[in-house]
Amino acid sequence: MKLIKLEAHGFKSFADPVVLRFDGGVAGIVGPNGSGKSNINDAIRW
Repeated sequence: MKLIKLEAHGFKSFADPVVLRFDGGVAGIVGPNGSGKSNINDAIRW
């Protein structure tokens, strides 16, 4: 399975619609504490 994109709306910290595209071979999720990095992982697992 290959993850191409993630669409989230109303999930945890994603109140507004957001689309994350994973076009390349490797993706890194970086940002300050409390910015929702773990919520991206939770959305993928859910």
